[in-house]
Amino acid sequence: MKQTGIVDRFEGDQVVVEVNGKMVNFPRADAPAMLAEGMVVILRDGRITEIDQIETQRIEDDMRRRFERILGKQTDE
Repeated sequence: MKQTGIVDRFEGDQVVVEVNGKMVNFPRADAPAMLAEGMVVILRDGRITEIDQIETQRIEDDMRRRFERILGKQTDE
């Protein structure tokens, strides 16, 4: 079964991912090497199988626009 989650943080050898509002731990050794906090990940069979680059970028862009609005800066979009 395929699910998505957002990487919340790293704790030692564990990756803490928010999945459906709950925090779930996964072994860091089994996760993709370039994983970082805030990334959207795809989960299959109880493992982090890949990073959803498109959704991660969409969220980053949205957060950047919100931050710029708070600061009163103009965006080019």
